[in-house]
Amino acid sequence: SSVFACQIVSNQSNLDLASYALSLGWDGAALLDVTVAPGVIVSASSTALAALTVAGSFPGGVRLTNQGTIVGMGGAGGNGRGQLNANSNGLPGAPGGPALRATVPLTLTNTGTIAGGGGGGGGGGGAQYYYVVIAGGGGGGGRTGLTNSARGLAANSSGQNWGEQHGGVGTFSARGAGGARGIYIYVASGAGGAGGSWGANGGAGVGGNFPGSAGGAGGAAGPAVIGNAQI
Repeated sequence: SSVFACQIVSNQSNLDLASYALSLGWDGAALLDVTVAPGVIVSASSTALAALTVAGSFPGGVRLTNQGTIVGMGGAGGNGRGQLNANSNGLPGAPGGPALRATVPLTLTNTGTIAGGGGGGGGGGGAQYYYVVIAGGGGGGGRTGLTNSARGLAANSSGQNWGEQHGGVGTFSARGAGGARGIYIYVASGAGGAGGSWGANGGAGVGGNFPGSAGGAGGAAGPAVIGNAQI
């Protein structure tokens, strides 16, 4: 049987393998033999999408060799909250997205990295002292591909700031840091949780100490593969 061999030699986002191969001259019937070259990054721009999708019709079968990096989108950090006489629990971080989605049988050789996006860090809980409102720190974005994951904000409804900080964005090279807590005399909000590294859950936010609030949960890591049974 005939074989169509091709390489992915430049960075890609939300890549559909069948469409990519057809654009290079694959006839839609031959065995498709694809290599992700060393140093190449295949990533996603949304947690709702996989970085690389292998779906559709492959009459001759598919062989995929990954020598690069296939990584899902990192989850957004949750906001830290501070509200006057109202719920100031931190918001949860968002889950990361998948790296590879396979709906058809696939022969995979992986000498590179295939990883789900990191989960977003949870937001810190707020605190209040009479009319002083202290927001929790924002959660960090999960480590991601070529599209940065959003940071959580230190969202203070009163417009005050007592040192609380937004979280850091997640990037390809690092997870986002959790934002610092705020302090007024002895009353303190909670810090935001750090985003998760590739394939790791985000950290939980910390609650405020007075009158008492909870930090948001960290977001779950994205799966490395959806469709393991096909591999």
